[in-house]
Amino acid sequence: MAKGDLVRYFGTPLTRVWNRVLFLTWALFAVAMGFLAAASQRTGKRLWWVDAHGVHLFFTIALIYCSAIVVIALAIKQSRFALLVAVLVGIAHIVSACFDLSGTTGSAIPAFVLAISTLAASLACTAGVGQRSPSQ
Repeated sequence: MAKGDLVRYFGTPLTRVWNRVLFLTWALFAVAMGFLAAASQRTGKRLWWVDAHGVHLFFTIALIYCSAIVVIALAIKQSRFALLVAVLVGIAHIVSACFDLSGTTGSAIPAFVLAISTLAASLACTAGVGQRSPSQ
């Protein structure tokens, strides 16, 4: 893949329909992570970012949700960086889920699968990359 192809895929805005797909993907990701956090806390198999209480809980959950909110906001704004940020944040969530695989496998596997599927859906949005005009 040439450098021009990377710029085309990750520097060109998505079409309106694919921006909506990206928005819905990340909105559903945020909802699913909320359910997963609650389930992991109830079962006692907490993910690394779900603490029993305190300020640590607030900041880590804010970090998880802020990343999804940034992608959602970029998709709503139809920014040309929405797809790039979505892919980078998806990779970050996969790495985050890897931290839990050894300790809390019961909660980490759903987080890992959720992060992979969200990244896959974000990559599928490359189908909606708008065409650049020949003058660009």
